Amino acid sequence: MDTEIELKFLVTPELGEQLPALLQPYHISQQDQQHLANTYFDTADLALGSIKAGLRIRSQNGQMEQTVKLAGSQVGGLHQRPEYNVPLTVHSPDLSLFAADIWPEEVNVEQVQQRLQPLFSTDFLRQRWLIILGDTEVELALDSGEVQAGYQREAIHELELELVKGDVSQLFKLADELVKAGGLRLGAVSKAQRGYRLAGFGAAPQLQMLEPLPLTQTDHCEQTMVALLHKGLAHWQHHEEGWLAEPGERLEWLIQLREGVSLVHQTLLLFNDQVSHRVNSGWIDDLLWLQQQLSWLDRAQMLAYLTADKGHYLRRLDCQSSVLSLLEEQQQQLPNEADIESLFYSARYGRLMLGLTHWLYRQDWRAGLAAEQAAGLAAPVAELAQQRLDESWHVLRHSALGEEQLTGERYIQQKGKLRRNLMVGLCFSTLYSPLDSIGFRMPWLDILRGIEDLDMLSPLAEVQESLEENEAGELKSWLSRKQQFLLEALEQSRRQALQLKPYWQ
Repeated sequence: MDTEIELKFLVTPELGEQLPALLQPYHISQQDQQHLANTYFDTADLALGSIKAGLRIRSQNGQMEQTVKLAGSQVGGLHQRPEYNVPLTVHSPDLSLFAADIWPEEVNVEQVQQRLQPLFSTDFLRQRWLIILGDTEVELALDSGEVQAGYQREAIHELELELVKGDVSQLFKLADELVKAGGLRLGAVSKAQRGYRLAGFGAAPQLQMLEPLPLTQTDHCEQTMVALLHKGLAHWQHHEEGWLAEPGERLEWLIQLREGVSLVHQTLLLFNDQVSHRVNSGWIDDLLWLQQQLSWLDRAQMLAYLTADKGHYLRRLDCQSSVLSLLEEQQQQLPNEADIESLFYSARYGRLMLGLTHWLYRQDWRAGLAAEQAAGLAAPVAELAQQRLDESWHVLRHSALGEEQLTGERYIQQKGKLRRNLMVGLCFSTLYSPLDSIGFRMPWLDILRGIEDLDMLSPLAEVQESLEENEAGELKSWLSRKQQFLLEALEQSRRQALQLKPYWQ
């Protein structure tokens, strides 16, 4: 049995062409090119897929080998899975050739064997380089071809870096150098997963709202921190994959991607005392950079709503047509599909994902801990939760949201602060009674939605200057009524919310 430790990247065709030149500075002990044909098998009810196992037969130079990969772990684009290989003489899988003890107890191997059928295939050209890095060997495999299921086909452009032996940090170091060229994106979805989807046995990515992490009073800080970081990263990558699978106008996928990024950042802030001295400042800076790169999404949401259904929101305005035209001009200035895809394949984005993945894999926060910090990691998370929720509530109460009365502009300025506050609550909410936590959070969520509705009027205020005098006057009057209505509702909600008793005290 081997345990694969590998990084998987999706690559642009341009990077694939540059790769041989990028590898020239390294000591290459072997280099070859292979044509690989693989057929993947499972039962009609996915008996193997349900236990996260994959079975394939690989044909290469007239030789055949069957491989089963069992459930492993994944962090970002780093994959670790137990792998078993045996040679075959016929192109038909035979599970009895594997040792019986590799299978989970619930698997009836004989029954699965009788029901196996081919589901999909992959056919690709693999260029391989074996890189020597001191005592470490890393195999690079550049794959170009396609996944096929019936008449359905999907292109393969992937780069895998597999640790053959030695130090996994050298694997990351090599990957980091390659990422600097751009054109690489850490891949969370394997060829097999893509094949299952193509064959109709796996659902396309579905949009998901960010849900609270289930916690108990006995969970400790380190356990919770790691779980929150993994949850944020998984949410982030899931929506990155979803957008790339069908980009177009799917703005909501990018909004949820940003939610995953925000959860990762907020988690690092919440556990700052435990991890700050071990966080690599390079990828932390990149995390802040990415949030800035995504800041346009608020404006995009506003404009998408205002222009939906040919400007239905503006239907009572005589100047609807003129306003709609100006808003659509603003939309044209936003990042487009090519800009977003370029971001996902950029060197800095790749460095961020790789740095965060490496940090999680190495569990860097443990190195060099003082006794007090180690105790903090092992302490019950409930103690930290109460402290952080108290701090967050104090900040909120002493912000403009705690003042006697706010203008529309002041409300809008508090949007980011309120979002961060609500994210803190989301991180720890399941430690408390759902009735109490939801009852406290809902009014503040309503206030956030009210602020977002108020901010949505901002693009309309900006276009007034470009309208004819009579149209500008009509829009100004309409905006004034809308703003007054929203402000009155916000003031009422805020007064009620400020009277609520914190559920964690």
